[in-house]
Amino acid sequence: MKRTKKARMAEMKALQRSMGHAAGSSFSTSQLEALYVIIRITLEFHGDLKNKNVSNYTAASVFSGIDSYLSLTHAYGILKRAERQSQLQWKGLSPVLLKQEFSKLYRKFVSAKAFELRARLLLDLFKLQIAFAAITYDCDDD
Repeated sequence: MKRTKKARMAEMKALQRSMGHAAGSSFSTSQLEALYVIIRITLEFHGDLKNKNVSNYTAASVFSGIDSYLSLTHAYGILKRAERQSQLQWKGLSPVLLKQEFSKLYRKFVSAKAFELRARLLLDLFKLQIAFAAITYDCDDD
C-alpha cells in the first residue's frame, strides 16, 4: 500500500523529534540541524528506493547532504556511549545488494529505541545512500 505524503511527513517529523530530543544538549544547534537533514534525506531515499524511483534528483539530494553527514559523524563520534563499529558489511556489495542492505538497516533504524544505535544506523544508511547515488548518478538522466 502506497503511503500518503502526509503520512511520510508525519513519520519524518516524529523521527526528527524523537532523535533530536534524545540527542539533547550533546549536540549543538547546527549538529541537530544536520541530524534533521540526514533523517529527511534518508526517509526520502527510502521512499524513492521502495518505489523504484531513484533518479539523478535523488542522488543530488544525497550529495547535498554530505556536509550534514560529516557534521553528524563528528557529533556522534564524541558521544560517550556511541556505537563505534559500523554495521555495514562492504565485502561483495553490489547495487542489488546495496538495496537489500539499505532496506534491512532501514527496518532496524525505524524500530530501534536507543538513540546511540539509531544514530549509528542512520550514519550507515547514509553511507549506503552515498554509494548508491554515486553508482546511479549519470549525465543522461533527468
